[in-house]
Amino acid sequence: MKKQNLVEKPKRIYGKRTDYGERILAEELGEKYIDYRKKWIKASNRELVTDFPLYIQIEHTGKCNLRCPTCLQGIKSFRDNYSKGFKPLSMDLYKKVLNEAKKYNCPSISFHNNDEPLLLNDLEERVKLAKKAGFIDLIITTNANLLTKERADNLLKAGITKINFSVDAFNEKDYEKIRVGGNFKKVIKNIDYFVKKRNDLNLRLPITRATCVLTRFTAPKAKGFSEFWSKKVDMVEFQNYQAIKNYTEKNIPAGAKIYTGFTCNSSWQQIVFRGNGDVLPCCSFYATGMVVGNIKNSSIYDIWNGPKMKKIRQELLKSNFRFSPACEKCAGTFYIIKSL
Repeated sequence: MKKQNLVEKPKRIYGKRTDYGERILAEELGEKYIDYRKKWIKASNRELVTDFPLYIQIEHTGKCNLRCPTCLQGIKSFRDNYSKGFKPLSMDLYKKVLNEAKKYNCPSISFHNNDEPLLLNDLEERVKLAKKAGFIDLIITTNANLLTKERADNLLKAGITKINFSVDAFNEKDYEKIRVGGNFKKVIKNIDYFVKKRNDLNLRLPITRATCVLTRFTAPKAKGFSEFWSKKVDMVEFQNYQAIKNYTEKNIPAGAKIYTGFTCNSSWQQIVFRGNGDVLPCCSFYATGMVVGNIKNSSIYDIWNGPKMKKIRQELLKSNFRFSPACEKCAGTFYIIKSL
């Protein structure tokens, strides 16, 4: 197990990612993956705009089975507006996305955004279809409450390459405060089964990761989180807290400050699909306010290379977030901690 150094990094990720996952993925997936990651780094530095996005995220459910106080899903008014009338992307539209992605050799896809993917009953089938379409990096982030043995077995067969367990705690008492509506004992049981099953099958993939968002609840116990989860999964990762403006500032960790030097590279890397076909330029929960197209009446290629995406990139290169209320809110709501 590779631990992360707990040092300041003024973006989403707290601490430098180890090369463990990247090394295993490169060994298992070969040159296509290595080439993809080289392009990803250039796109991360905003030095490269590929003809087609390198990474597609699909928000299939728009909903969650938990009501965490630090998340949009834990705020009724915010949640109701976010998921109002939300239905999963239809299979026809989903296949349209996959077919175009196959045409342009898109390497990476995830089956979640600000939602719980295991609420989708045919998730495993959609993963299989994405695998057949040529995606080499297939990612799921889940709170693991719904990760039954049957679903774990099916996801392993479907061929995911990364699974991120969003857990935020390492004991039952803290978990109940942070992951409202979840069951800590069930989560531990589900994750333990998943990892054991993968190992019993002599599989190196998917890479397993436990994540923790640094809030007033979790930051004081980061060391304990790392020590506990490092014995169970491949990687442990901490994320800087992003508040929901006027809603969740009370959960900012002690001593944290707004990061004023934030830069955004999402529009060089990815796009996000919502269930109604709307396309967003990033994964932020604020991004629903800046739809750049809809897959029902446009191609991914045209949206990615269209005037709205070009405008976003041009403005972000100037570090101008005021051109979009969504960008301005997002950029001004990241909090960093100097040390743990």
